[in-house]
Amino acid sequence: MGKKSNDAPDYTPLANASAAANEKMTALGQEQLDFAKLQYEQNNPIMQEIAQKQGLAMDQQLAQGKDYYDYLKNTYRPVEQGIVADAMAFDTDAYRNQLATKAAADSGIAFNRTRQANERAMASMGVNPNSGRFQGMAQQSGLMQAANRAGAMTGARERAQQTGYARKLDAAGLGRGLSGASTAAYGSAVGAGNSAVGNYGAAGQQYLGGMAQGASTVGSGLNMQLSGLGNVLNSQTQMAVNAADNSFLGNAGGLMGGVAGLATAFPNSPMLAAFGASDRRLKDNIEFAGIDDVTGLNLYDFNYKWNSKRFRGVMAQEVKEMYPEAVYDSGAGWMGVYYDMLGIEMKEVH
Repeated sequence: MGKKSNDAPDYTPLANASAAANEKMTALGQEQLDFAKLQYEQNNPIMQEIAQKQGLAMDQQLAQGKDYYDYLKNTYRPVEQGIVADAMAFDTDAYRNQLATKAAADSGIAFNRTRQANERAMASMGVNPNSGRFQGMAQQSGLMQAANRAGAMTGARERAQQTGYARKLDAAGLGRGLSGASTAAYGSAVGAGNSAVGNYGAAGQQYLGGMAQGASTVGSGLNMQLSGLGNVLNSQTQMAVNAADNSFLGNAGGLMGGVAGLATAFPNSPMLAAFGASDRRLKDNIEFAGIDDVTGLNLYDFNYKWNSKRFRGVMAQEVKEMYPEAVYDSGAGWMGVYYDMLGIEMKEVH
Protein backbone atom coordinates (compact mmCIF):
# COMPACT_ATOMS: atom_id res chain seq x y z
CA MET A 1 0.00 0.00 0.00
CA GLY A 2 1.38 3.37 -0.99
CA LYS A 3 4.24 1.81 -2.93
CA LYS A 4 4.67 1.90 -6.66
CA SER A 5 2.60 -0.92 -8.19
CA ASN A 6 4.28 -3.73 -10.11
CA ASP A 7 4.11 -3.81 -13.87
CA ALA A 8 0.89 -5.31 -15.23
CA PRO A 9 1.21 -8.96 -16.29
CA ASP A 10 1.48 -9.62 -20.01
CA TYR A 11 -1.68 -11.41 -21.09
CA THR A 12 -0.63 -11.59 -24.71
CA PRO A 13 0.31 -15.32 -24.54
CA LEU A 14 -3.15 -16.17 -23.19
CA ALA A 15 -4.85 -14.16 -25.91
CA ASN A 16 -2.60 -15.73 -28.55
CA ALA A 17 -3.29 -19.22 -27.21
CA SER A 18 -7.02 -18.57 -27.36
CA ALA A 19 -6.72 -17.36 -30.95
CA ALA A 20 -4.56 -20.37 -31.87
CA ALA A 21 -7.08 -22.78 -30.31
CA ASN A 22 -9.85 -21.15 -32.27
CA GLU A 23 -7.80 -21.36 -35.47
CA LYS A 24 -7.07 -25.05 -34.97
CA MET A 25 -10.68 -25.89 -34.10
CA THR A 26 -11.90 -23.93 -37.10
CA ALA A 27 -9.48 -25.82 -39.36
CA LEU A 28 -10.62 -29.13 -37.87
CA GLY A 29 -14.25 -28.16 -38.31
CA GLN A 30 -13.60 -27.24 -41.93
CA GLU A 31 -11.94 -30.61 -42.51
CA GLN A 32 -15.01 -32.30 -41.08
CA LEU A 33 -17.26 -30.28 -43.37
CA ASP A 34 -15.09 -31.04 -46.39
CA PHE A 35 -15.02 -34.75 -45.57
CA ALA A 36 -18.80 -34.81 -45.10
CA LYS A 37 -19.23 -33.15 -48.47
CA LEU A 38 -16.85 -35.65 -50.09
CA GLN A 39 -18.77 -38.54 -48.57
CA TYR A 40 -22.01 -37.08 -49.85
CA GLU A 41 -20.65 -36.71 -53.38
CA GLN A 42 -19.33 -40.30 -53.35
CA ASN A 43 -22.26 -41.99 -51.64
CA ASN A 44 -25.18 -40.13 -53.13
CA PRO A 45 -25.00 -41.75 -56.61
CA ILE A 46 -24.67 -45.20 -55.01
CA MET A 47 -27.60 -44.61 -52.69
CA GLN A 48 -29.69 -43.28 -55.56
CA GLU A 49 -28.97 -46.39 -57.63
CA ILE A 50 -29.88 -48.66 -54.71
CA ALA A 51 -33.06 -46.70 -54.14
CA GLN A 52 -34.03 -47.00 -57.80
CA LYS A 53 -33.54 -50.77 -57.72
CA GLN A 54 -35.62 -50.98 -54.57
CA GLY A 55 -38.31 -49.00 -56.38
CA LEU A 56 -38.25 -51.51 -59.24
CA ALA A 57 -38.42 -54.37 -56.74
CA MET A 58 -41.44 -52.69 -55.19
CA ASP A 59 -43.17 -52.51 -58.59
CA GLN A 60 -42.43 -56.18 -59.29
CA GLN A 61 -43.70 -57.29 -55.91
CA LEU A 62 -46.86 -55.26 -56.35
CA ALA A 63 -47.44 -56.95 -59.72
CA GLN A 64 -46.76 -60.35 -58.19
CA GLY A 65 -49.17 -59.66 -55.34
CA LYS A 66 -51.90 -58.66 -57.81
CA ASP A 67 -51.26 -61.77 -59.91
CA TYR A 68 -51.63 -63.99 -56.83
CA TYR A 69 -54.85 -62.21 -55.91
CA ASP A 70 -56.36 -62.44 -59.39
CA TYR A 71 -55.46 -66.13 -59.70
CA LEU A 72 -57.02 -66.84 -56.33
CA LYS A 73 -60.17 -64.90 -57.17
CA ASN A 74 -60.68 -66.18 -60.71
CA THR A 75 -59.52 -69.82 -60.42
CA TYR A 76 -59.78 -71.11 -56.87
CA ARG A 77 -62.66 -69.12 -55.54
CA PRO A 78 -65.17 -70.73 -58.01
CA VAL A 79 -63.87 -74.21 -57.04
CA GLU A 80 -64.36 -73.45 -53.36
CA GLN A 81 -67.82 -72.04 -54.00
CA GLY A 82 -68.79 -75.25 -55.93
CA ILE A 83 -67.53 -77.45 -53.11
CA VAL A 84 -69.54 -75.52 -50.58
CA ALA A 85 -72.67 -75.79 -52.73
CA ASP A 86 -72.21 -79.58 -53.23
CA ALA A 87 -71.60 -80.11 -49.54
CA MET A 88 -74.71 -78.17 -48.62
CA ALA A 89 -76.81 -80.16 -51.11
CA PHE A 90 -75.30 -83.51 -50.10
CA ASP A 91 -76.02 -83.15 -46.42
CA THR A 92 -79.88 -83.08 -46.79
CA ASP A 93 -82.70 -85.60 -46.33
CA ALA A 94 -83.75 -85.17 -49.96
CA TYR A 95 -80.35 -86.16 -51.27
CA ARG A 96 -80.10 -89.14 -48.90
CA ASN A 97 -83.55 -90.35 -50.00
CA GLN A 98 -82.47 -89.97 -53.61
CA LEU A 99 -79.48 -92.23 -52.93
CA ALA A 100 -81.69 -94.80 -51.16
CA THR A 101 -84.13 -94.89 -54.08
CA LYS A 102 -81.28 -95.31 -56.49
CA ALA A 103 -79.93 -98.22 -54.43
CA ALA A 104 -83.38 -99.90 -54.36
CA ALA A 105 -83.75 -99.60 -58.13
CA ASP A 106 -80.32 -101.05 -58.66
CA SER A 107 -81.21 -103.94 -56.37
CA GLY A 108 -84.49 -104.68 -58.28
CA ILE A 109 -82.78 -104.64 -61.63
CA ALA A 110 -80.09 -106.97 -60.36
CA PHE A 111 -82.67 -109.35 -58.88
CA ASN A 112 -84.60 -109.69 -62.16
CA ARG A 113 -81.46 -110.32 -64.13
CA THR A 114 -80.31 -112.97 -61.68
CA ARG A 115 -83.68 -114.73 -61.60
CA GLN A 116 -83.88 -114.96 -65.37
CA ALA A 117 -80.39 -116.34 -65.64
CA ASN A 118 -81.15 -119.03 -63.04
CA GLU A 119 -84.29 -120.11 -64.78
CA ARG A 120 -82.42 -120.56 -68.05
CA ALA A 121 -79.72 -122.53 -66.35
CA MET A 122 -82.15 -124.91 -64.57
CA ALA A 123 -84.18 -125.51 -67.71
CA SER A 124 -81.05 -126.47 -69.62
CA MET A 125 -80.33 -129.09 -66.94
CA GLY A 126 -83.85 -130.61 -67.21
CA VAL A 127 -85.02 -129.32 -63.85
CA ASN A 128 -88.69 -128.45 -63.63
CA PRO A 129 -88.70 -124.76 -63.05
CA ASN A 130 -92.20 -124.93 -61.63
CA SER A 131 -91.31 -127.03 -58.62
CA GLY A 132 -91.54 -125.41 -55.24
CA ARG A 133 -88.01 -126.25 -54.25
CA PHE A 134 -86.61 -124.88 -57.42
CA GLN A 135 -88.55 -121.71 -56.93
CA GLY A 136 -87.36 -121.26 -53.37
CA MET A 137 -83.72 -121.84 -54.15
CA ALA A 138 -83.86 -119.62 -57.14
CA GLN A 139 -85.50 -116.85 -55.23
CA GLN A 140 -83.03 -117.00 -52.35
CA SER A 141 -80.05 -117.08 -54.64
CA GLY A 142 -81.37 -114.22 -56.69
CA LEU A 143 -81.98 -112.03 -53.67
CA MET A 144 -78.50 -112.60 -52.34
CA GLN A 145 -76.88 -111.87 -55.67
CA ALA A 146 -79.05 -108.82 -56.21
CA ALA A 147 -78.29 -107.43 -52.76
CA ASN A 148 -74.57 -107.93 -53.22
CA ARG A 149 -74.61 -106.36 -56.64
CA ALA A 150 -76.70 -103.39 -55.48
CA GLY A 151 -74.44 -102.85 -52.48
CA ALA A 152 -71.39 -103.02 -54.70
CA MET A 153 -72.84 -100.57 -57.17
CA THR A 154 -73.95 -98.17 -54.47
CA GLY A 155 -70.58 -98.41 -52.74
CA ALA A 156 -68.82 -97.76 -56.03
CA ARG A 157 -70.88 -94.66 -56.63
CA GLU A 158 -70.22 -93.36 -53.13
CA ARG A 159 -66.49 -94.01 -53.44
CA ALA A 160 -66.43 -92.26 -56.76
CA GLN A 161 -68.28 -89.35 -55.25
CA GLN A 162 -65.94 -89.19 -52.26
CA THR A 163 -62.92 -89.41 -54.54
CA GLY A 164 -64.33 -86.53 -56.56
CA TYR A 165 -64.77 -84.44 -53.45
CA ALA A 166 -61.29 -85.31 -52.24
CA ARG A 167 -59.79 -84.23 -55.54
CA LYS A 168 -61.73 -80.99 -55.45
CA LEU A 169 -60.53 -80.36 -51.92
CA ASP A 170 -56.97 -81.04 -53.03
CA ALA A 171 -57.41 -78.61 -55.87
CA ALA A 172 -58.85 -76.02 -53.55
CA GLY A 173 -55.99 -76.60 -51.11
CA LEU A 174 -53.52 -75.58 -53.78
CA GLY A 175 -54.93 -72.07 -53.66
CA ARG A 176 -55.08 -71.79 -49.88
CA GLY A 177 -51.65 -70.19 -49.67
CA LEU A 178 -52.27 -67.70 -52.44
CA SER A 179 -53.93 -65.16 -50.18
CA GLY A 180 -50.97 -65.28 -47.81
CA ALA A 181 -48.54 -65.10 -50.71
CA SER A 182 -50.41 -62.12 -52.08
CA THR A 183 -50.34 -60.36 -48.72
CA ALA A 184 -46.64 -61.14 -48.28
CA ALA A 185 -45.87 -59.78 -51.74
CA TYR A 186 -47.74 -56.56 -51.00
CA GLY A 187 -45.96 -56.30 -47.64
CA SER A 188 -42.57 -56.80 -49.30
CA ALA A 189 -43.49 -54.11 -51.80
CA VAL A 190 -44.26 -51.68 -48.99
CA GLY A 191 -40.96 -52.56 -47.28
CA ALA A 192 -39.02 -52.04 -50.49
CA GLY A 193 -40.74 -48.70 -50.99
CA ASN A 194 -39.89 -47.56 -47.46
CA SER A 195 -36.28 -48.65 -47.89
CA ALA A 196 -36.10 -46.79 -51.18
CA VAL A 197 -37.37 -43.61 -49.55
CA GLY A 198 -34.79 -43.97 -46.77
CA ASN A 199 -31.94 -44.57 -49.19
CA TYR A 200 -32.91 -41.61 -51.35
CA GLY A 201 -32.34 -39.34 -48.36
CA ALA A 202 -29.56 -41.29 -46.62
CA ALA A 203 -26.67 -39.45 -48.26
CA GLY A 204 -28.23 -36.07 -47.48
CA GLN A 205 -28.82 -37.03 -43.87
CA GLN A 206 -25.22 -38.16 -43.58
CA TYR A 207 -24.08 -34.84 -45.03
CA LEU A 208 -26.23 -32.91 -42.58
CA GLY A 209 -24.74 -34.92 -39.72
CA GLY A 210 -21.23 -34.07 -40.88
CA MET A 211 -22.16 -30.40 -41.18
CA ALA A 212 -23.53 -30.43 -37.64
CA GLN A 213 -20.33 -32.03 -36.35
CA GLY A 214 -18.16 -29.52 -38.19
CA ALA A 215 -20.25 -26.61 -36.97
CA SER A 216 -19.97 -27.91 -33.41
CA THR A 217 -16.19 -28.11 -33.71
CA VAL A 218 -15.96 -24.57 -35.08
CA GLY A 219 -18.26 -23.34 -32.33
CA SER A 220 -16.08 -25.01 -29.70
CA GLY A 221 -13.08 -23.14 -31.06
CA LEU A 222 -14.91 -19.83 -30.92
CA ASN A 223 -16.00 -20.57 -27.36
CA MET A 224 -12.38 -21.29 -26.43
CA GLN A 225 -11.27 -17.95 -27.84
CA LEU A 226 -14.12 -16.07 -26.18
CA SER A 227 -13.37 -17.77 -22.87
CA GLY A 228 -9.68 -16.89 -23.10
CA LEU A 229 -10.36 -13.30 -24.04
CA GLY A 230 -12.92 -13.11 -21.24
CA ASN A 231 -10.29 -14.26 -18.75
CA VAL A 232 -7.91 -11.61 -20.05
CA LEU A 233 -10.58 -8.94 -19.72
CA ASN A 234 -11.52 -10.04 -16.19
CA SER A 235 -7.90 -10.06 -15.08
CA GLN A 236 -7.22 -6.65 -16.56
CA THR A 237 -10.38 -5.23 -14.99
CA GLN A 238 -9.45 -6.65 -11.59
CA MET A 239 -5.99 -5.17 -11.88
CA ALA A 240 -7.45 -1.79 -12.73
CA VAL A 241 -9.74 -1.94 -9.69
CA ASN A 242 -6.91 -3.02 -7.39
CA ALA A 243 -4.66 -0.31 -8.77
CA ALA A 244 -7.33 2.30 -8.11
CA ASP A 245 -7.80 1.02 -4.54
CA ASN A 246 -4.07 1.04 -3.89
CA SER A 247 -3.75 4.48 -5.31
CA PHE A 248 -6.63 5.77 -3.23
CA LEU A 249 -5.45 4.24 0.03
CA GLY A 250 -1.79 4.90 -0.62
CA ASN A 251 -2.30 8.62 -0.86
CA ALA A 252 -3.08 8.79 2.91
CA GLY A 253 0.21 9.90 4.42
CA GLY A 254 -0.23 8.73 7.97
CA LEU A 255 -2.76 7.66 10.50
CA MET A 256 -4.65 10.92 10.94
CA GLY A 257 -3.37 12.33 7.69
CA GLY A 258 -5.01 9.46 5.80
CA VAL A 259 -8.17 9.83 7.86
CA ALA A 260 -8.24 13.56 7.28
CA GLY A 261 -7.77 13.07 3.55
CA LEU A 262 -10.65 10.59 3.31
CA ALA A 263 -12.85 12.68 5.58
CA THR A 264 -12.17 15.74 3.47
CA ALA A 265 -12.95 13.89 0.23
CA PHE A 266 -15.96 12.04 1.64
CA PRO A 267 -17.29 14.04 4.63
CA ASN A 268 -20.59 12.11 4.84
CA SER A 269 -19.62 8.69 3.43
CA PRO A 270 -18.81 5.38 5.17
CA MET A 271 -15.91 4.91 2.75
CA LEU A 272 -13.48 3.59 5.34
CA ALA A 273 -16.15 1.21 6.59
CA ALA A 274 -16.39 -0.19 3.09
CA PHE A 275 -12.65 -1.02 3.29
CA GLY A 276 -13.09 -2.74 6.68
CA ALA A 277 -11.39 0.11 8.58
CA SER A 278 -11.83 -1.23 12.11
CA ASP A 279 -8.94 0.40 13.96
CA ARG A 280 -10.10 1.66 17.38
CA ARG A 281 -8.08 4.89 16.80
CA LEU A 282 -10.42 5.88 13.91
CA LYS A 283 -13.57 5.71 16.04
CA ASP A 284 -15.49 7.78 18.60
CA ASN A 285 -18.38 7.16 21.01
CA ILE A 286 -17.62 3.44 21.25
CA GLU A 287 -20.32 1.43 23.09
CA PHE A 288 -20.36 -2.30 23.79
CA ALA A 289 -23.22 -3.97 21.87
CA GLY A 290 -22.80 -7.67 22.58
CA ILE A 291 -20.76 -10.75 21.63
CA ASP A 292 -20.81 -12.59 18.28
CA ASP A 293 -22.09 -16.14 18.85
CA VAL A 294 -19.76 -17.77 16.30
CA THR A 295 -16.40 -16.00 16.78
CA GLY A 296 -16.79 -14.85 20.39
CA LEU A 297 -15.62 -11.35 19.38
CA ASN A 298 -17.03 -8.26 21.07
CA LEU A 299 -19.36 -6.12 18.97
CA TYR A 300 -19.44 -2.34 19.33
CA ASP A 301 -21.56 0.57 18.13
CA PHE A 302 -19.44 3.59 17.07
CA ASN A 303 -19.02 6.40 14.64
CA TYR A 304 -15.94 7.43 12.72
CA LYS A 305 -14.21 10.61 13.83
CA TRP A 306 -15.13 12.50 10.70
CA ASN A 307 -18.92 11.97 10.75
CA SER A 308 -21.78 11.04 13.07
CA LYS A 309 -23.17 7.96 11.35
CA ARG A 310 -23.31 4.96 13.68
CA PHE A 311 -21.99 1.49 12.72
CA ARG A 312 -21.79 -1.88 14.46
CA GLY A 313 -18.65 -3.93 14.12
CA VAL A 314 -15.46 -5.20 15.75
CA MET A 315 -12.19 -3.62 16.83
CA ALA A 316 -9.14 -4.55 14.77
CA GLN A 317 -6.94 -4.72 17.87
CA GLU A 318 -9.17 -7.40 19.46
CA VAL A 319 -9.54 -9.35 16.24
CA LYS A 320 -5.77 -9.42 15.78
CA GLU A 321 -5.38 -11.22 19.13
CA MET A 322 -7.86 -13.98 18.25
CA TYR A 323 -7.88 -14.11 14.41
CA PRO A 324 -4.67 -12.44 13.15
CA GLU A 325 -5.21 -13.79 9.62
CA ALA A 326 -8.37 -11.67 9.36
CA VAL A 327 -6.50 -8.39 9.98
CA TYR A 328 -4.51 -6.43 7.42
CA ASP A 329 -2.26 -3.36 7.58
CA SER A 330 -3.56 -0.54 5.41
CA GLY A 331 -0.08 0.91 4.93
CA ALA A 332 -1.45 4.28 6.08
CA GLY A 333 -1.00 3.62 9.80
CA TRP A 334 -4.34 1.95 10.57
CA MET A 335 -5.57 -1.65 10.56
CA GLY A 336 -8.47 -3.15 8.69
CA VAL A 337 -10.49 -6.35 9.10
CA TYR A 338 -11.62 -8.89 6.51
CA TYR A 339 -15.20 -9.19 7.75
CA ASP A 340 -16.03 -11.94 5.26
CA MET A 341 -13.39 -14.19 6.85
CA LEU A 342 -15.10 -13.75 10.22
CA GLY A 343 -18.58 -14.27 8.84
CA ILE A 344 -19.63 -10.97 10.45
CA GLU A 345 -21.39 -8.16 8.61
CA MET A 346 -20.44 -4.60 9.46
CA LYS A 347 -23.65 -2.57 9.19
CA GLU A 348 -25.03 0.87 9.85
CA VAL A 349 -27.24 1.28 12.94
CA HIS A 350 -29.54 4.07 14.12
